[in-house]
Amino acid sequence: MAIMKFTSASMPRASEDFRQTLRQALENTSPLDDFVQVITDLTQYELRYSMKSDVFHARFEAGELGDALDLIRWANKYEIYQEIKAELAEMVELVDAYALPVMA
Repeated sequence: MAIMKFTSASMPRASEDFRQTLRQALENTSPLDDFVQVITDLTQYELRYSMKSDVFHARFEAGELGDALDLIRWANKYEIYQEIKAELAEMVELVDAYALPVMA
């Protein structure tokens, strides 16, 4: 997940400068960076609410916890976590299946 921070001195002056900065930020990220950030975010929610994310998500989906904005954000983060985890698992399977040398 690319995060760009600008100060008044570093703010791009033209839209093309901004596009170039955005391109560079996106090129320098990886799915693992996103995964680590989502896990960090989930850990903060778990500590705040003293509940594991999988337990929270099941209870949230069952309508037991209400619809406070913070809980909606937590549910969204957990769903993103599940998606990234599945994508990474798929990548590992592809590497196992196609990228490793085959013994003759």
